[in-house]
Amino acid sequence: MTDSERVELRREAHDLNEQLVGLLVRLMPANKDAAAAVTRARSAMFEAWTILCMPPEDDDDDHSH
Repeated sequence: MTDSERVELRREAHDLNEQLVGLLVRLMPANKDAAAAVTRARSAMFEAWTILCMPPEDDDDDHSH
């Protein structure tokens, strides 16, 4: 994956998280269980975004073997 692809995916993950916030605000008064599910989804999106923020591992630099 190229750096530009990683940046694009990070932006998409960020945008999706923002959409989930909007959905969460609307769901909280309507259905607490659905709101909890969206909260878990936001946590997963944050994890994905965090992974995309880390530099890719370079197998050639792995000297542990």
